[in-house]
This record gives sequence, structure tokens and C-alpha cells, in this order.
Amino acid sequence: MATRPSGSLATWRRKAVRRIGAVRRSTLAFIARLPEDEILRPRTQDRWSVKDVLAHLMTCDEETARRFRLIARGQAGRIHWFGSMADADRFNARSVAGARRLGLPALLRRMERAHADVITWLERLPTRALSDPSHEYPVVEWLPAPGWSHEEEHLSEIRAWWRRRRTVRAGPKA
Repeated sequence: MATRPSGSLATWRRKAVRRIGAVRRSTLAFIARLPEDEILRPRTQDRWSVKDVLAHLMTCDEETARRFRLIARGQAGRIHWFGSMADADRFNARSVAGARRLGLPALLRRMERAHADVITWLERLPTRALSDPSHEYPVVEWLPAPGWSHEEEHLSEIRAWWRRRRTVRAGPKA
């Protein structure tokens, strides 16, 4: 878990909002350069396609926004925290499977809405809610994972896969 932020919580929130936005812009800019057939190619990211990873990021955003709404309503105790990796894996499998029915353009639109909701609800939270000690996990401790570090890891994996893939597609040099 992250440590308590230095400086004011308002400053921490502004930096978090900027970082969340920057990571998403990087992800979308990179994805925009990939051919759609490669985005849809199965099992490029272990068991997932790149599209599945995007669906995963989208559902993480939806869950983050849901948590923010619960906090805003004074119902942080109703947040479901993943008790184990098996619990998180079940959530991920269900959410990605549910999003597979979406075409890529629809997925990207829903992803954009979910991302906007994260920003909106983060900005709406009372500043004191960011480090409320009555919450099982204060926002300042858990948000970096679904907010940006998790997406940075997936983007790094996609970039590495694409570098390898382009090498294979180019074939051996004569």
C-alpha cells in the first residue's frame, strides 16, 4: 500500500487526476497506432487480447467510480475489496467475458465514459474523504493501483508484445 501523501490532500488529488489522465492518453495513443486485427488477436496478453485488456481497464474504472460513489454517499463500508488474487481473478474473468460482446468502437466509448466518471467522482469527493481513517482502505492508499500503476503495467506489456510482434511480422532480414 502507498504511504500517506506528503503535502495537502487537495494537491494529492490534483496530481492524481493529472496522472490518471496522462496514463490513459498514453494508452489510447499507443492503441490508436495498432491495426484493429492485432488488437482483436486472441491470447496476445497471456489469455487475453489487447481488446480484452482494454475491457479489463474499463471495468476497473467502472469499479473505481462505483467505490467513489459509495464513499460520497457515506457507504464506504459497502465497498467490496478483493480478499485474494482468486477473488480478483474471478472479477476480471467475469468482467472481461461480459465485455467481449462489445465491438471495439463501443468498448472505447464505454471506456471513455468510465474514465470520465472516475475523474468526475474523484473531484467530487470531499477532500477529507481521501484519507478518512474510518475507511477500511483510504483512497490515497488504494487509488494508485487502479488509477494509474495498473494501467502503466498493462501498457508496458502491450508495448513489449507489439515490439516482438512487429519483429515477427517483418520476418528475417536477407
